[in-house]
Amino acid sequence: MFGAVLIALAGGAAVGMSRSLNGRLTMDRGPFTASAWNHWVGFLLLSVYIAFLHRTGLPLLAETPFFYLTGGVIGAVFVVISSHVFPRIGAARSGLLIIGGQMITGLLIDLLRGTAQFHVGQLAGVALILVGIYLTRYTR
Repeated sequence: MFGAVLIALAGGAAVGMSRSLNGRLTMDRGPFTASAWNHWVGFLLLSVYIAFLHRTGLPLLAETPFFYLTGGVIGAVFVVISSHVFPRIGAARSGLLIIGGQMITGLLIDLLRGTAQFHVGQLAGVALILVGIYLTRYTR
């Protein structure tokens, strides 16, 4: 489990660095162009990985339920939004708002799926994130 925690932390660091770099590209080229480049480069990298290292080939789209592909649309919207806000409100505020949105959405999804096992720690965590967002936004 410790390894998974380290990988998750590295993933969070990668998101922060990626959003910062895309924010700089957004300032030069705009959020949609930055998002397009982000996804093209990611597509090429993953295509090379699948073709040469993973060797399973790409599954046919006909074999994939359409609903599963909407994650790519949501991911593209996320990249555009975060590329737009990072240079305007900063990495710390953007990160807190993104994490806060993820926590709240995750809890709502669990609630709607009937898999929620709420306890005081989860609610306190969301409350602390919201307080952190308030403090970074309205205090100097």
